[in-house]
Parts: sequence; C-alpha cells; structure tokens
Amino acid sequence: MFIAMLIFPISSTHAASLYDHQDTTVPAGQTVVDVVVVGGDVTVAGSVSNSVVVVNGDVNVSSTARIKGVIVVIGGHLHQEEGADVTNDIVSISFDNATVNSLIIGTGLILGLGAFKLAASLILFIVPILMVAIGRRRTAAVVDRFRNSPRGKLFAAGFFVGLLIFAVSVVLLLTIVGIPFILIFALFLFIALGIGITIVSQTIGEQIRIFEDKPEWARAGAGAMLLVSMLNVPFIGMLLFLALTLFSLGVSTSLTVSLLRNRKRPLNGSDTDR
Repeated sequence: MFIAMLIFPISSTHAASLYDHQDTTVPAGQTVVDVVVVGGDVTVAGSVSNSVVVVNGDVNVSSTARIKGVIVVIGGHLHQEEGADVTNDIVSISFDNATVNSLIIGTGLILGLGAFKLAASLILFIVPILMVAIGRRRTAAVVDRFRNSPRGKLFAAGFFVGLLIFAVSVVLLLTIVGIPFILIFALFLFIALGIGITIVSQTIGEQIRIFEDKPEWARAGAGAMLLVSMLNVPFIGMLLFLALTLFSLGVSTSLTVSLLRNRKRPLNGSDTDR
C-alpha cells in the first residue's frame, strides 16, 4: 500500500490519498482525501473527504465510515453496513454475465452498423461508375431522358409506388408464400436505387468543372463521391436518402411503364394487319 503522505499521530490520523493495487483498508479514526484501488478490495471504516474509486474489486463500507465524495465501483460489488455516512452518489458497474452480454451486443450492433454503412457507401459509389462504364449508350439515354423531367411527377409516382410496395409487403409477411414476392420487391428497389443514383451522380458530376474533359465514368464517380458524402451526414443524409429513394422509384416506374407500352405496340399492330 502506497501512502502519499506520512501518517500523523493516532489521535488525529490523516493521509492525503491512497493509491493501491491490492486489498486496502482505511481503519476507524483515519482520514484520507481519496482512495483509488485497482485489482483489490477496499474496506472503509474511517473517513474519506473526497472519492472512493475501485476497479475490479469490492468495496466494504463499515458502519463507522464517513465518505463525503462519490463512490465508484467498476467490476465489483458494494457492501454498505447500516449506519455508514455516505453523503454523495454511488456508481456501481458489475461485470456479471448480463452486463457482459449487453456490452457485447451493444458493441456488436455499433460495429455492425458501421460496417453496414461502409458497405452501403461503397456500393452506392461503385454502382454508378459500373453502370456508366458498362452500358454507356443506354445509361446516357436514361440520364438525358430524366435530367430535365418534372421532379414533382417523379417524386409523386415514387411515393405512391413505395407506399404500395410497403403495404403489400406487410400483408405478404403474414404468409410464408409471400416471402419470394418480398424478395422480388427488394430486388426491384435495389435496381431502382442503382438507376436513380446513377442519374443523380452523373448530373452532379457534369456540374464539376475540373471533370468537364474527363470520361463519363469519371464524372459519375465524382458525383457519386459527393452524393455519398452528403448521405453520411446525420439527419440530412437520412432526408436525402429518402428523397433519392422516391426519385429512384419514380424513374423506375416510368421506365417500366414505357417498356410495357413498347412491347404492346407490335402486338396491336399485328392484330390490325390481320
């Protein structure tokens, strides 16, 4: 046991502070300012003017103890006898199975959420570059088509389609047969987000002057990087992702309707020829 100051005569025994890593006792009649012990138990029968801090050990407070400061017990237990005078707060954190499990689950959730956000950011950054690099003509045609389209109609269509998908998914969750349809909806949503973020990324990249003479995939990458950065801003990113989802659903719905109409035209034409 390390004593910061020498002990005065027994009639008024006093020490500044006790710092130790083994079992420590403050006997009756002794007064110290602080008690800090790591890896040992503490028994307080005297007076402590300030705090008692114990890590990985138990604290035993006798009936004759007088503690004016806070008691902090981490990884141990506190035992207080009746008659003890403790005038401040008591903080006790015991690493029992329940606490350890909670810490593990909480840490896992935090790490899992961070890994999910990182993976989602990488996907949202890579998808526009791949779509522009692989399907240049088709992607350019889609971007040109929706670059100046009325945003209000696209957002309205995306809102109603998203609401319909959500309502149908809730109903399908009640049946095992509906799970494959939910997966189809999820795939549709993923494809829609890919198309929507490509259009937005390409449009943003075209506004960056230093990328005016760069290839289209480079402009899409620059726009995607800026867009992903904004999506990671707390609260603002959530609102931006919601707007991007509605826009993407509106664009995908418009493309789907156009595709169905184009497929019907030859059939109608052949029927009239007959």
